Amino acid sequence: MAWRPYENLIDGELDNRTPGKVTGWMHFFRAGKQPVKITLDLAGDFHEDIRGTLIRLSNPNPSDRNNELERSGSYVDGIARMQRGTVGDITAGLPLGPWTEELAQRLMAQHELVWDELGITGDKREARKQELSQRCCRQIEAGDLYYPYVAYPYIEWYAANGRVVLELDPSQVEIVKTNPIKSKTSAELYQDERKRTEAFGAFMAGMLEDFSEKNHKKGGDGNVTGIVVG
Repeated sequence: MAWRPYENLIDGELDNRTPGKVTGWMHFFRAGKQPVKITLDLAGDFHEDIRGTLIRLSNPNPSDRNNELERSGSYVDGIARMQRGTVGDITAGLPLGPWTEELAQRLMAQHELVWDELGITGDKREARKQELSQRCCRQIEAGDLYYPYVAYPYIEWYAANGRVVLELDPSQVEIVKTNPIKSKTSAELYQDERKRTEAFGAFMAGMLEDFSEKNHKKGGDGNVTGIVVG
């Protein structure tokens, strides 16, 4: 599971003008209480559509998610005021332009690094290369736009109290300031993706450990398996 306080969001700022670091703050609405402010200090970068920028978030009609869920208290009552951790996927949902042969080659290079690490060789690797090449060709021929993650604003990070996700409307994100940046290499983009994957893996491992401890306290053997979708 993950925190998804997008209804509670009032406003906020996220700053990625220092490479490898995202800082900022957000205010969240609480029904019948003062808004809660969180501060963010995260390792990592935004996706390529907004990397190196400061973005401002807004919500003209904040509400409390617990009202919809018919729960007492506020949905954000338990959220940590200091969010220190790792960037997940953060994008404004902006396209980087149409699919091109140059882009296809860069994506192929990133996948080659993944296959190297996984030890995928021979016929299996060739089949994957052909599949990726054909998919890229279809999108180039169709004139599709390329999005580094998804086609809408998506804000995700991992901190001590778990995974936090905000899925927003494009009207809720404003790019305020931009620093000149150079494009990342395929290897750098691959390392970014690997760090996001590792952060998600650590989050899932922590959830299973927590479930196991609760199972043990209830008299079980502590063994918990399965897939948790957040």
